[in-house]
Order: sequence, then C-alpha cells, then structure tokens
Amino acid sequence: MLRELKLYSLKELSEILGITTFTLRTYIRQGKLKARKMGTKWLVTEEALKDYFSDTKKEEKENRVVLQGITRGSKVTEKDIREAKEIWK
Repeated sequence: MLRELKLYSLKELSEILGITTFTLRTYIRQGKLKARKMGTKWLVTEEALKDYFSDTKKEEKENRVVLQGITRGSKVTEKDIREAKEIWK
C-alpha cells in the first residue's frame, strides 16, 4: 500500500501547478490543502491534491450560483460586489 502512495513535495507541486511554494503553504495553513510535514519538508499525497481540486470546483460553482442570485433581474451595485467578495473569501 505505501509503495503505491504518490507523494509530492511543495517544490514539485509549485513547478507542476505554476504557483509558488509560499502559496501552497498558505493553502495548507488555511486548511485548503492537506499535507504532512516530514522532517523539514511538506509532502502532499495525490489523494489530497485530488480533494483540493474537487473542493475548488465545488466552491467555484457555489460562488457562481450566489452571484447569479444577487444579480438576477437587477442592476449590480457596489453593495452587491462587496457582498460577493465577502462570500468568496
């Protein structure tokens, strides 16, 4: 089972995803990306990476629905934009 476990270092993920290791650490700290620290290195499993992307797609869909609900049938105001930004945090 452990032989089949695919692990990624933050450096590997930053190269694959095109984002910085700082951003990845931020995602870990915020609980958006699950990771384990082994010695001085953070490691992310392939499963954790899949979970991150499935959660991200779900969030994007929910945010899109909320924004549509805010703007349906009316003019978008500054208040609507502020509310949407709060939801997306």
